[in-house]
Amino acid sequence: MDPLDPLTEIIKSGQAFSPSIVLEKILWIMIGFFFLGAISTSILREIRQKGWLENVSFLASLKALKKKDEFTKELNEDK
Repeated sequence: MDPLDPLTEIIKSGQAFSPSIVLEKILWIMIGFFFLGAISTSILREIRQKGWLENVSFLASLKALKKKDEFTKELNEDK
């Protein structure tokens, strides 16, 4: 950290517990949660608009891939 940071100076001076430090930490946590929420909301909204979550489970997609592979094997064997 920067040696001129007020939080670092307060901690080094021995006044490690101060209401202003607690307030600053709470403020930074709130800002962090806000940005994490905004980013996750944006990503989820984009996924829904693209239609990536349209009633397709992970196992169903694996079954579809397996059937496709079996079908291509059958076609190759017929040749």
